[in-house]
Amino acid sequence: MSWFKRQKNKQQVGVSFTDMHVSTVALAPGLDGAKPTVSLAAIQQVPLQATSTLRHFVTKNDLKAMPCNVMLNVDQYNVLQIEKPTMPESEIKQALRWKVKDLLDYSVEQAVVDGINVPVDPAYANRQPAMLAICAKKSTVSLIGNQMVEAGFNLKTIDVHALVQRNIAQLLETEGRALVMLTMLPRGCLLTFTAKGELYHARLIELDRDFLNDRGDLYQSNFDKLVLELQRSLDSFDRQFPYLSLNRLVVSPVANRDYLVSGLSTSLYVPVNVFNLEDIVDLPPNQDFASLEKQAMLLPALGAALREEAVA
Repeated sequence: MSWFKRQKNKQQVGVSFTDMHVSTVALAPGLDGAKPTVSLAAIQQVPLQATSTLRHFVTKNDLKAMPCNVMLNVDQYNVLQIEKPTMPESEIKQALRWKVKDLLDYSVEQAVVDGINVPVDPAYANRQPAMLAICAKKSTVSLIGNQMVEAGFNLKTIDVHALVQRNIAQLLETEGRALVMLTMLPRGCLLTFTAKGELYHARLIELDRDFLNDRGDLYQSNFDKLVLELQRSLDSFDRQFPYLSLNRLVVSPVANRDYLVSGLSTSLYVPVNVFNLEDIVDLPPNQDFASLEKQAMLLPALGAALREEAVA
């Protein structure tokens, strides 16, 4: 089983989960420039450990043979930007463990550690390149992997939310420009910066869970914090990657999104847009996807199903 590396783009299944539900998307790649096609999009109101219920679901929907990618949530992994070790590629993974050992709040011996390269500025090719080190507890990875297998999924890869969001963002990018994507989560929001299908930076901004449902002080204090942290992240990206021009910020589906987007549009210097699932995939015609809450629950699983193989 591989961790975090991209998988061949063929019909496959993506799974995401919370404490209360499991989302599953089965996806076939688009041909000749067409959108990918979603053949199944389902939300099971059970936790991931309800393996007998999920096993029935997998069998009923003929998912056993399809390669499956499951996503770790943002509280189950760390993304750390570090200088890329100067050594043969075959030795880098071990060197990453040494570099991150003092940056984790648990022993590196208990961790799964992998990394992806951050593309370098072509004008400064001699500068020390950077990497994003991705770390998760072995116990967490093993538990989730075992639960997926017990549920009958044909588990091939385990991914993280930041890279799953990259898979979505690359379908929204404008050629030669960078894209910022913001996804609201139960415990904050995930911010990713991508260009040419590569992840340059990921950040979690902690916010109160229900502030979007409020129109008083709770909303205003969290909105002000969000704007401040977004501005800092945008400025930092501009400094680190001056050769990449930011095209826009895209806000993922979430309840009360229009109110949030209206405020962000007047507070940030980059254009702020929204997108819905049908902008990037063809959805099953017999299901209603108008609900932003439903789209938000399916989006991470869709991103997992969009996983592709890295070029060797």
